[in-house]
This record gives sequence, C-alpha cells and structure tokens, in this order.
Amino acid sequence: MIRAYAELLRLPNVFTAFADVLLGWLLVSHADFGHPSGVTLLLLLAASGCLYSAGMALNDFFDVEQDRRERPFRPIPSGRISRNGAGFLGFSLLAAGVGFAAACFPRAGPYPAVVAIALAASVLLYDAWLKRTGLGPGGMALCRMLNVLLGIVAVGAWPALEFLAVPLVVGVYVA
Repeated sequence: MIRAYAELLRLPNVFTAFADVLLGWLLVSHADFGHPSGVTLLLLLAASGCLYSAGMALNDFFDVEQDRRERPFRPIPSGRISRNGAGFLGFSLLAAGVGFAAACFPRAGPYPAVVAIALAASVLLYDAWLKRTGLGPGGMALCRMLNVLLGIVAVGAWPALEFLAVPLVVGVYVA
C-alpha cells in the first residue's frame, strides 16, 4: 500500500520541486531585501512538496482512462489505489500546500500564500485540461516559474523586476 502511494506521488521526483524553491530563496537571501528565515524556507519547501505531489496524484486522477490503455501498471488502473482516493489525496495536498505557504504569514507577508494559490490553480488547470492541448508546455512552465517565485517571495516582499528574470528563464527552459 505504501509503495502504491509512493508511485502515485512520484515521490523520488519531489526533490526537483524543492530545487525550484531553493533557487528562489538563495537568490533573494543574498540580496539587499533582508534575510528570509529558515522557518519560512522549511514551510515553503513543505508547500512546494505538497503542491508537486498533488500534481502527480491529480495527473493520474484525470488520466485514468488513458492510463488503463497505456499504463495499466500504475496505481489506479492496477486497482492498488481507487480513483476517488487519488483525487481526495490530490485535492488535500493542494490545500495543504496553500496552508503551508499561508503559515509563512506574518514573517513573509501574504505573498507566499498568493503565489501558492496561483500555483495550485496552475497545477489543477494543467492536469485537468492544459496538458492535452498545445498549451501544455506553457502550463508546465508556469508551474515551475511559480514554484521558483515561491522561494523568491520568502523575504516578505514582491520581487524587483530583475529577480523575475530567473523564474522566466526556468519557464523558458521547461517549455
């Protein structure tokens, strides 16, 4: 059972989401904004991990018919996890991710929560619709850009324009 959930969440890949937040956090922690707290960093890593894992669970939730044909070994088509259970887990992780980001208040202001809400909406939009269209790569790029931005706003301020170049570069690379 634990293995099935680890497969559903693509657990080993969650570290790529952590790298995005760390990139943004390290960028601003060496600027003149002030030093973001370690507690804020841990909360943002938890938020990012939850949002990434939600995306993985919701990917399988929305793709169940395609997975039955092409990937019958995955946890939902193989019957190891119910589709409803995967959906519940995915939506719960979206909420938890936003909650962890909101817990950065007041240290980092409202910005992490705002970015996390945008990221959660982007994850849901990508999994439910965008990935099946020509906008799919752009949708995935937006998710990664917002994840880097989540680390940038750890200082409790909206970033200056020069700091927005880094998430844009990440987005262009992903797309």
